Amino acid sequence: MIINLIYVFLFGFVLFWFYKNIKKNGIIWIIKGLLQIGILVLFIGGFFKIFFTLPPNLYIKIIFLIIYIWCTVGINVNFMIPLIGLIDQRIVKK
Repeated sequence: MIINLIYVFLFGFVLFWFYKNIKKNGIIWIIKGLLQIGILVLFIGGFFKIFFTLPPNLYIKIIFLIIYIWCTVGINVNFMIPLIGLIDQRIVKK
């Protein structure tokens, strides 16, 4: 019973937080959040999907780990972070 009450308060707080941010920043705030969550899910999910299909050779897994991290950081630093920065500038203008 108490756990359900905690869940109701937590869910209510999250909904209130969403309402206040949408009211303050507009619908672009949702787009920015979905973009950031999507980036996380795609890169982490893709890593685990490929990593577990590799043969059980330690050297191959280490090389894959290094290359995947290098590419992920490169994509995020050069493409995603500037894109999210542009969305933030648009949010600030409103």
